[in-house]
Amino acid sequence: MGHTRIGRLNRSRQWRDVMASFCAGADSNQIAKQVLAAASAGLNENSLSGDSAYQKAVELLVQMGIGGQSGNFIEHMRSCGIALSDRPSAQELIAKLGQAVDNVAWDAGAIKTDLGDHAKQALSNAITACMRSERSGELPGMPQRFDSEIFNSFGTRANFAELNRVFISKVMAHSLNFYLAQVIPNLVGRAQRVMSVHELNASYEALGQHCYETAQVHKVYANEWLGKHQYQLKDMNEVSMKKHANFMVMKMMRALKYGKD
Repeated sequence: MGHTRIGRLNRSRQWRDVMASFCAGADSNQIAKQVLAAASAGLNENSLSGDSAYQKAVELLVQMGIGGQSGNFIEHMRSCGIALSDRPSAQELIAKLGQAVDNVAWDAGAIKTDLGDHAKQALSNAITACMRSERSGELPGMPQRFDSEIFNSFGTRANFAELNRVFISKVMAHSLNFYLAQVIPNLVGRAQRVMSVHELNASYEALGQHCYETAQVHKVYANEWLGKHQYQLKDMNEVSMKKHANFMVMKMMRALKYGKD
């Protein structure tokens, strides 16, 4: 399908260190730090700025916040080129956003990248998590709100911050697990460290949870940022969105590497 790879690092000293830590039973925190070092060449500012799909995913994330604040989420997203129906479901929103992320790469004459695919999947994860959180507050036996009604809550400080947190944690988790997936399966077997696919999946889940917990630094940042610019997300322009997109990854990389923002 013409996918690019962030990098071929399985032969590098850094990648061997990652495998050594995994085989020695290192915890997810140590694995994350070493995989991050191995993957850093593909997650630098130039790579992020040049990845049209990743940048589009972040733009749509911000536009959902703006749409929620506008009080008419559907019309706002339509104005952004997302042709939603009059009463869209969460599945429709996810599908339309995913198509928009794919289209921007093809329209620009580029090729789809793994980072772009990770960002597209992260958008889906963020929306699903926010919808689940909103649904958890509904009273049993009472009529459920339509999904389209919940979309208007995406601009609140709590939901916008959580959308950002889930999005960037999933982008990082998918990206780091992508590197792990290239080599760790070769270790499966009785003579190796990984005894079964269940243990392999557990390692992926542990790293994903570690990324989500680390992304608390970004949730705090997003919350403070929205509090400072409450109801002014509409002032975001192309330049500021790109800065936001790049800063999210840079902040996560620092937090994963050093344990602080």
